[in-house]
Order: sequence, then C-alpha cells, then structure tokens
Amino acid sequence: MENVLLYFSIKYNGDWDKIYHALDTKEKITHKDLDEISSRIECNFITILSPLYPTYLKNTHKPPFVIYYEGDITLLSKYHKTIALVGGGDVDDYGVKNIEKLMEELNAENSVFSTIESTGVNSEVLDYAFKNEYKVIQVLEESMKDYLKKTIDLKERKNFLAISEFYENEKNINTQSTDYSNRMICGISKGVVFIQFKINEPINKLFSFAINEGKEIFAVPDRNFSKNGTNKLIKNGAKLVENAKDILNEI
Repeated sequence: MENVLLYFSIKYNGDWDKIYHALDTKEKITHKDLDEISSRIECNFITILSPLYPTYLKNTHKPPFVIYYEGDITLLSKYHKTIALVGGGDVDDYGVKNIEKLMEELNAENSVFSTIESTGVNSEVLDYAFKNEYKVIQVLEESMKDYLKKTIDLKERKNFLAISEFYENEKNINTQSTDYSNRMICGISKGVVFIQFKINEPINKLFSFAINEGKEIFAVPDRNFSKNGTNKLIKNGAKLVENAKDILNEI
C-alpha cells in the first residue's frame, strides 16, 4: 500500500485532494506504473503508513500522505520539544539579536527548532542552527528534487532534517505550496514564534493556520515601525515573548 501512496503522490505532485480522490475512487494502477515510480525516487521518504510517521501528524488537517526527506528523520518524533521560529524576508540587527538570544535559551532546554523558506528571519534561524549544531527541521516550499540539486553540503550537516510534500516540480508547484508548508510547520511544531515581519508579508497567513491547528502562538515585539507585524499579532492574541521562559511556560 505504501508504494500506492508514493505513486499517487508523484502523479499528482503532492496535491492532497487529488491523492485522496484517487485513493477514495480506487483509481487503477498497474505493476508497471509502480515499478517506474519507485525507480525515479532519489531521496528518502515515509508515508502515512510508515512506522516512523509521527502519530501527532496524523491528527492534523489533511496530514501528508508522503513526506520526502533528507537528514535525521528521528527529529520528527520530538514534537513536544519542537518550536517554530518564523518571520519575514528582511531582518535587521535587532531581529538577529532576538533570534540568537531565543535559540540559545531554548537550546539549553533541548528544544528542536523548525522553520520554513530560507530567507530573512528563517535563513537566520537555519544559519544559527547550523553554526551551533542545534536541532532544526526545515519545511520546504519547493520540491525535494529541486532542493537537493542546489544543496551540496547536506551530508555534512548535523541535527538537521529537510522535509517536503513534493518530490519533483514537473508542472510547477503552484501557490498552494505556501499553504502546504504552513500546514506542515504547524503540524510538526508545538508552538509558533513570530519574529520581525511586515504586515503585508505572506508569513502573516501562517497565523491563521496556527490558530486553526490550536497551536500556542508567540510574537517578539518589534521597535521597527515598518516591521511591526509581530506587534499586530500580539494585539490579536499572540503571547508576547521577551525570553525563552515566556515560551516554555506555555508549552
């Protein structure tokens, strides 16, 4: 059955609704189809039927049928310690200082970090995790195949996991990819911490996903008026964060 999930995941480019419909209607597959798909895979993967697939992830909205990955898959089992650190595409010194301070304090409590597309705040989170060998999970908005083409030092990274619902980008991963990555990072994280972003940036949409998934939501207040999206979140109910204790006391 796992090879059937893999086949539909590839055929429908990770589109959850299309995969579900194919399974529900018992779309026909030949042994040749299954063999051809299996021969194309050049990365690791788990399916929703795999023993390594986390139970908590099955309880999220539209849990991924297949997760393609590279790195330490056991990091997915540390849900109760996983904290998402996310933000906008432009970060200043104030934002960097907050990122480093929180990561140092949270790492002391053996936390696992998660983040998404590697620009701005998210890039700083990844870089600081790599530099200090902190445990970190990166949720990709691109296909795993495309990611592996440009990531040459992956095997040298410790305490790292990259995951995606897409294996290859045959027909262009559409705008749903952001929704998929938002859903995924909420699914794997106990809480979500927002750091420095502009109100009109796409990361703002993650707030709604986190609410719908019932996650603990935190925000670091910002002094930069142009990047005060976190201040708006605090006004809308996100918990204000000054240090790691503000997060750990809630999760």
